[in-house]
Amino acid sequence: MDEVKYINQPKYRWIAGIAGLSAIILGVWMWRTPVKAVIAMTWIFGLVMLVTGIGSIIVWHDVKQVMPRSTGLLLNGILNIVIAAIMMFSHTSSFLMLATLFAVWFIVDSCTWFSFSELSVHPILAKVFSIIGIILGVVLLFSPMLSLSTLVVCVSVTLIIYGFVVIIKII
Repeated sequence: MDEVKYINQPKYRWIAGIAGLSAIILGVWMWRTPVKAVIAMTWIFGLVMLVTGIGSIIVWHDVKQVMPRSTGLLLNGILNIVIAAIMMFSHTSSFLMLATLFAVWFIVDSCTWFSFSELSVHPILAKVFSIIGIILGVVLLFSPMLSLSTLVVCVSVTLIIYGFVVIIKII
């Protein structure tokens, strides 16, 4: 039998090591510079919302003949794209807008997907997660500064833990 190659071989471990160390450095940076981290997150969320909006419009285009009430999906996609543009290109207001826009996006997206839950493989589970998303969105909407600080802490801690887990796996 020839040499069996595993991902944990030394020639692959350095890649995971760099990824783990990068995650730790990024997590510590976010923890130490929360304002810059929030600004960076506005760009990241903006990009995610842009892709989500484009995806919603593509799905709407595919289902508009089958689903007569698919206009909500189109509006959701357009709203995602508009909010994405605001998040990425309005630097002066994006810091304060992040929490509010993210909450509104969360609520609208969850409501839209709740209305399309019957298209899911697991419609009841889709409805449950949509309701949870609506509730979380409302909580974010009424405590924007708390949600921003919580967001930074959660993301930074997650990155640090992820980095250590990756490094421990390769040792």
